[in-house]
Amino acid sequence: MGVVNAAITRIFDLFFAPFAGLGPWFGLGAVSAVTGLVAMLVFRAASNQRAIAAVKSQIIAHLLEVLLYRDELRVIMRAQARLLRDNLKYFTHALVPLACMIVPIGLLMVQTELRYGHRPLQVGEEVLVTLSLAPGADLDQVTMTVSPGLRAVTPPVRITTLNEVDWRIAAVAEGAHELRFSLAGKEFTKQVVVGKRPGRVARARVDDNLWAQIANPGEPLLPGDLPVRQIAVSYPKAEFVVLGRRLHWIWPWLAMSMLFGYALKGPLRVQI
Repeated sequence: MGVVNAAITRIFDLFFAPFAGLGPWFGLGAVSAVTGLVAMLVFRAASNQRAIAAVKSQIIAHLLEVLLYRDELRVIMRAQARLLRDNLKYFTHALVPLACMIVPIGLLMVQTELRYGHRPLQVGEEVLVTLSLAPGADLDQVTMTVSPGLRAVTPPVRITTLNEVDWRIAAVAEGAHELRFSLAGKEFTKQVVVGKRPGRVARARVDDNLWAQIANPGEPLLPGDLPVRQIAVSYPKAEFVVLGRRLHWIWPWLAMSMLFGYALKGPLRVQI
């Protein structure tokens, strides 16, 4: 899975590369357009388009029946019952394509989170670094050194009840820097990004746990022969300003994806 994650992340690096020198809205807009396109293509391929068109016509007919015969209680009740039945049919037809969207849309969301979920540190900012170990591991054997672009602010704090070791570090210079850890005579690293430009920010480096790998594709897996579960850096969250309000990327992404999807529905001849 680690090799697949690395390959997918590299593909998305190439996709986002043209927008690196622009504001984050350009990259988010591009991935929103791709999301809308993928959603429409998957929906068209995985759904019964004729059945959806037919049930939509029936729904419209029942709505018109309610409007035209609003003084006929029996007709209205019958039309509402059929309306409920046909809405359930529509929902059933939509279930399969919606389920098929989970993997491609989920992949897009994970890669977008990697780039727009958190921002790089600014020079002078301090953050918490947490190294989580397997139960029974010796916390006293863990050490950490920092590269010249970073500075350790506090000594390690070992929390035996949580099987973790914490440090606080400060950003000294812009660039991609490394935290170097040592445990049982073996070394491993975690990248820390400092700078003003948005880009790929891997919040955590994880072990071979499947779900952890899927959610954290930004760095190689931790060595499998060590009892280390995760190294996490508490990067500040990135925010998008919309009408004076600071929002997580998922909200403008969702709105733009729906707009792009609706705009592509006609040209792609998709019944939704």
